[in-house]
Amino acid sequence: MTRTISEREFESFCQLRGVPLTRIPEADTRTPDYEIAIDQERIVVEVKETSPNQEERESQRLLEERGYGIATGGTPGDRVRKMISSASPQLKARSRGALPTMLVVFDQGRVCGHVEGYHIRVAMYGLEQIHIAVPPAGSGRPHATGASHGPKRKMTEMDNTSISAIAALVMSGPGQHQLLVYRNRFARVPLSPMLLQPFGVRHYDLGTGEGLASDWVEITSGHEP
Repeated sequence: MTRTISEREFESFCQLRGVPLTRIPEADTRTPDYEIAIDQERIVVEVKETSPNQEERESQRLLEERGYGIATGGTPGDRVRKMISSASPQLKARSRGALPTMLVVFDQGRVCGHVEGYHIRVAMYGLEQIHIAVPPAGSGRPHATGASHGPKRKMTEMDNTSISAIAALVMSGPGQHQLLVYRNRFARVPLSPMLLQPFGVRHYDLGTGEGLASDWVEITSGHEP
C-alpha cells in the first residue's frame, strides 16, 4: 500500500528516534495504522493529515510573493474535529477498551496551522467563550468575568473516550521532527508519558485555571499531575 505523506513522516520520526513501530496489516474492515510496543506496553496509533484548501494555497502563494496572505482558516479546530470523528471508531475497535491509543495529526500546509496546540485544544474541549456580566441599568458597564471552553467539543466524559491522546507531528525542517502529545483528560485508558518521553516526545495536559479557558501545561519528565 502507498504511504501517505503523514505516514511516511511519522515512520521517519520513529526510525530516527528509535521508537519501536509496527504497521498493522490491512483487513476487510478499517483498521488503525500502527502499534508501538515498549516494555510489553502497546499503543494503538492512527495517523491523519490535512492539506491546504484552495484559499490556503492562494494565501501561501501571496505570502511567499509579498510577505502576507489572506487565509482565515475557518472555525478553529474544525480540521482536527473531522480527524477525531474519522479515527475514533478504528481506535476503539482495535484497543477494545484495554490499550491506550493515539491519533497523530499532520498538516501539509502551514498558513493556518491547523494542528497547533490551540486548534487541538478547542477541538477536544470546545471553543473559548468569554463570560460577560451586565449590571442593572445605570449601575456600571458590562465587563468580562472570565472565560471557559464551550461549544464544538469532541472530548467529554461520554464522547471519544477511546482516544487517549492527540499528537501533533510537526517539522521545523527536513528530517527535523517533533511529536507533541496532548492527552485526553476523559480517556478510558490514559496514555502514560513515561512510555514515550525517553524518545524525546513532549506531553501536555489541560491546565486547571479557575474561571478561565485553561491552556496546555507540559508534563515534566517522570511527573504526572
